[in-house]
Amino acid sequence: MATNPKRVLISSLLALCLTDAFGQQPIVPQPDMPIMIDAESSDFDYTSGRLVFRGLRLDQGNVGIRADVAETDKLDFTEGVWTFTGNVVFEADNTRLQCDSAVLSFRDHELLEATLTGSPASFEQPSIDKQTVNSGAANEIQYDMQSETLKLTGDARFSDGSNAVSGDLISYDLKLGRLTAGAGDSGPVRILIEPPARSEGAPQSQ
Repeated sequence: MATNPKRVLISSLLALCLTDAFGQQPIVPQPDMPIMIDAESSDFDYTSGRLVFRGLRLDQGNVGIRADVAETDKLDFTEGVWTFTGNVVFEADNTRLQCDSAVLSFRDHELLEATLTGSPASFEQPSIDKQTVNSGAANEIQYDMQSETLKLTGDARFSDGSNAVSGDLISYDLKLGRLTAGAGDSGPVRILIEPPARSEGAPQSQ
């Protein structure tokens, strides 16, 4: 089937517009930084063999996470998985993510991946010029530290405060500033581009 050149042109223009709007600096992993854990209480569940922390705050350099409850099989970041539940807040530099629960995977003292779920899970991040705030929400947000990608799945939404994208799946490459969106059961991909604000006294178009 022949490609519609008008559709290609529109898609290219939208991609350029959204790249400019949403482009950000990636969050850099810091495996050489120590991991600090503060908690209101901790205990070892002998039945399940899991460590349970309450009122936990975990920090590594410019990355931090806090939650009502955190659980792990072992206090070892060489290769471990942590589960956080209740008022989960994940922060990295100027990026803030909130969710009901999160699973973080570590290897060789480095955070590899964070999967956040909620109703919805959400994030906020000031734009490069700090004039606007980029934000997004989805049933699940997956942040891959190695590929520097942010994947929003299930009723996903992404906005810079003016322009907005929604779809079942939105993937954002922090390194390349590339945004892709896909349709799913929740409906087609929608892109909303607001017109520039009209100054007072500007003539109305006929």
